[in-house]
This record gives sequence, C-alpha cells and structure tokens, in this order.
Amino acid sequence: MRDVVSARARAIEISPQTSLATTDLINLASGTPDFEVPTFVLDAMIDSLRERRLQYTAWSGMPALRRAIAGKLARENALEVDADTEVLVTAGAQEALMTVLMTLLDPGDEVIITDPHYGVYTRAVTIAGGSMVRVPTTRASGFVPDPAAIEAAVTDKTKAVIVVSPSNPTGAVFPRDVLEGIVRVARERDLVVISDEIYEHYVFDDAVHTSIATLPGARERTVTINSLSKGYALTGVRLGYVVAPEPLIRAMLPFHHGMTICAPITAQYGAVAAFEADRNWFVPILAEYDRRRRAWMQALDEVDVPYARPRGAYYVAVDVSDSGLDLPTFVRRARDEAGLQLGVGGAGCLRGSLMQASPRLEEGLERFQTFVRSLR
Repeated sequence: MRDVVSARARAIEISPQTSLATTDLINLASGTPDFEVPTFVLDAMIDSLRERRLQYTAWSGMPALRRAIAGKLARENALEVDADTEVLVTAGAQEALMTVLMTLLDPGDEVIITDPHYGVYTRAVTIAGGSMVRVPTTRASGFVPDPAAIEAAVTDKTKAVIVVSPSNPTGAVFPRDVLEGIVRVARERDLVVISDEIYEHYVFDDAVHTSIATLPGARERTVTINSLSKGYALTGVRLGYVVAPEPLIRAMLPFHHGMTICAPITAQYGAVAAFEADRNWFVPILAEYDRRRRAWMQALDEVDVPYARPRGAYYVAVDVSDSGLDLPTFVRRARDEAGLQLGVGGAGCLRGSLMQASPRLEEGLERFQTFVRSLR
C-alpha cells in the first residue's frame, strides 16, 4: 500500500513519550492547575445537565456567554468588544489557536514568535501551512523580547506575530513599553498580532498583565485568545474564546464549525457563571503559588543554579547549561536517578512548574538539589 500519510502530517514533530523508570516520580513540570474548581462554576454545569440542556448552540457560542465574556473583558481588561460580532467561543484555547491560524495563513506565510516558546505553537502553524520564525530571548533579559529583534525578523512573507504574556515556559511578563513596541512593528509592517492570554491571572511581584488589544493602534489588528483552562482549573472541560474584529470572526466560523460545530454546551454554562463572577476567590490561591514560586527560587539559589525570576504564569525557567549535559539528557537522568519529571523549556533551560503541592514540592526540590550536586 502506498504511503497515505500527507506531507503536512509528516512535517509535524511530536515529542516521543518516555517510559517512567519509577513509580515514585515527582512531577515538577506539570502544566495543569491543581486548585479546586470554584463550586459556583461546577454547580452551573451540573444544573445544565440535570435540565438536559445538551443540544448544539450557535456556532459562535451562546449569546449569554458571549455577553459574559464581553463583560469580563470590559471589567478586567479594559477591552470593549461587541458580544454579537467580535467574540467566538471555542472548544478550548487550542482549538481557538488552530481556528485563528487556519483563517489567517496561506502556504508559505511566516509567523513570528519569541523563543523559548511552547512547542504546540510551532505544530499548529505547521498544520495550517505556515512556517514559524523564532526570535531568541535570553535569561539575562528575563526572556522579555526586544521589539527591534522582532522587527528584524519580519520579511515579505510575515503574516502575524504571536505574543504569549505571561509566558509558558519562561514565566516572563512583557512590560507595557515592550508590547507598545510590538504594536508599532505590527502597524508599520501590516501584521496581525495573536495574543495568547491564558495565564493572565498569574502575575507576581510588581508585574502587570496588559491586554495588547487595549494599546493605541492595536485593536483593529489583534486577535486575543483565552480560556477557562488555566484560570479556573478546567483543562479537561475545553472552553476557550477568540476576540477579534468582526470580519475575522466571520471568516473563522467555517473552520470552527468544521472542527467542533460549537463548544460543549455544558462547558458554556459553566463559563457564563465563571465570567459573570468576580475573582476574589482566587486571591489565596495565587498567594499559595507565590509561596511555591519562592520555594523554587530558594532551592535554586542554595545550589547556585541560575534561573530567570518568574513574574507570571506558573513556570520557572531553570538554566542548566553549566551542568555538562544537554537538556534531554539532563531530563532523562533526573527522571532515572532522582525520580523527577522535568520539562524542556528551550534556550538551555528546563521548565519547572509551581503545580506541585507540599510536601511533595519540597521533596522534589530536595531531590533536584541532590541530583545537581551529584553532577558536580
């Protein structure tokens, strides 16, 4: 039989799954929030099931949900949008990203992203027929990009720039002046800005999350992506949304329908409750993650392992370039010899995570310290 796998499929890189050498593995790389889902969100979903509300909704999402999203954006992000024409509800941020890229990209189009970045972005761009252009950032800069470097990467094939702030895997939060610089580049070179804001509620120290669409000159060329997954610990419920100018939303609808028709209705009812409520319930949760963040930094300081101080999201970019091991080898040996699951972040850095509760977090950090000392 001839090879039936498409060239598109062959172009996609998928990280191999590795077998775990120990059952006593401590996961210090998880991207899944570990707090309890707010009860009022669960109650809204349960009520929708009990009332047997299980049908399709409008492709773009229930009107009540689109209004709730618009209200949330106005209240929390200072972003005014038309709930009827500028909001598209999706089955998670991943489907939102694929819908956006399938709508924007023609074969050969380029998309710029800062590096290190979460590998799924490159995969999605490849599936959509484009190619990813990486603009390196460094630990010394806190992995915050220089807009001039982004501008230097623009070619006549560039269609869009992806902005992820707060950032996975680096924990960087881009300051307002940097975002303004990116908007300037986008305006002068006629680019679309795709702003992934799923970690918006995780900011520490004096960091402030700014929705890039609120900046002067950005609204008409910005696509904002967000979801319930990280901010409400509902990763498996699959509810996201896109905010963009009406012509772009209209163009996205066929791709969205082709993948999912509509987001799960049960998740939509939960999202209405989530977005209509304030976030006071999250204050003690964020304080706990800040405590874990400081535990990470203290542990790394004690063994003189450099890192970029995380100011957002829930990751720590740990620089192990002086260990004498490349990243995959470091991760493999840490798993086999120390019983640790760590992530590969890129640019010589591991991706550590705050999503491990005590006392396992402290035990995992002690194992990490012991492993680092053994390499010396």
